[in-house]
Amino acid sequence: MKAEILSLNVAHPREMEFEGKKIKSSMLKDPVPGPLVVSKTSIEGDSFSNPKYHGTVDSVLYALGRPQALEIMRLIGREEYQPGALGENLTLDDFDERAISVGDVFRIGSVIAQATFPRIPCGKVNFRLCHPEGQKSMQKSGRSGVYFRILEPGQIAMGDVVERIEQSRNPYLISEVYGLVVSKRDLNATETERIFANGAFPKSFVADLR
Repeated sequence: MKAEILSLNVAHPREMEFEGKKIKSSMLKDPVPGPLVVSKTSIEGDSFSNPKYHGTVDSVLYALGRPQALEIMRLIGREEYQPGALGENLTLDDFDERAISVGDVFRIGSVIAQATFPRIPCGKVNFRLCHPEGQKSMQKSGRSGVYFRILEPGQIAMGDVVERIEQSRNPYLISEVYGLVVSKRDLNATETERIFANGAFPKSFVADLR
């Protein structure tokens, strides 16, 4: 699997307003020319308003494919997509969650990163898109994008290739995980065993299953 970086997007927390309410978030990401330095804990020019849940070592980098983003946009009646509008650091020319497993390893520029989890949309998506159905549309679409932990720091730039260099030996597709979490149902024994066998899920998620 290969993809190309179309846009680099970063932000520090800023205020967003929607339907008379205000919140602070780093979802207001702006495209930047780059290149950007990526460490094991952060991306140059990027930070989070709630680092306990976002921007952990298991979710330093967030990538989303443009075609996948457009699927979400069409559910709210839009035909265009502004890079970074769903909070992704990397907007790619294509990145199918249905073909990527937790634990797959990718080379992104000079960075080596491991897929860890889907992005689970919260109500801030409504604020960012200025639409009351933003969060629900992202859930309904089955499109989540992919969070990564950084195995080897480096640099990323516009036009860099994102290439899978290693596949999980015990695959659990990002799209499968997304469906499970969004459904909010209890996992069965087989699903839990698969998660443990995979070995690359975020520690916080695995801890909640024990």
